[in-house]
Amino acid sequence: MRRAAGPLLSALSLLISLAALALGGLAYYQASLLRRGTLEAVTQTRAALATFPGQTVEVPIRIQETFPISAQIPIREKFEVPIHTTLPISTDVEVPLNIPLLGERRISIPIRANVPIHVEVVIPISRTLSVETSLAVNLQVPVRIDLEELGIEGLLERLDARLAEVERQLR
Repeated sequence: MRRAAGPLLSALSLLISLAALALGGLAYYQASLLRRGTLEAVTQTRAALATFPGQTVEVPIRIQETFPISAQIPIREKFEVPIHTTLPISTDVEVPLNIPLLGERRISIPIRANVPIHVEVVIPISRTLSVETSLAVNLQVPVRIDLEELGIEGLLERLDARLAEVERQLR
């Protein structure tokens, strides 16, 4: 039995070695695929960063608020009201008259007239109006940001240099 154990152990260790070699080869292949994918991602990222400063980003900002409003509004105005009319007068006036020998007598005098009136009346208004309300605002405002104006050129250059180093190492 001892003699049969030697070749059996040799075959078993050969099988284990072949399995370990196959697993190592598979791990190397997977690592190679991962390295190629990482290299492609780094290359695409560098290309995207090169176009980054010339782009404009638009972000919609939604504003949905209610603002209370409390105000005192002074009103100081003068209104000119023109009055153009004719005032008719129709009346009888009793006038006392002192007649010698007869004494005091009352005489009725009829008055009939049309009096034209042409006047402009100035009416001043001075008030303070109190306003208490709330204003509901519900809108969406597009905010555009030109990435060149952010001043991040130095940061982009450093990031590109680091990515270039990673790309060089992956090649």
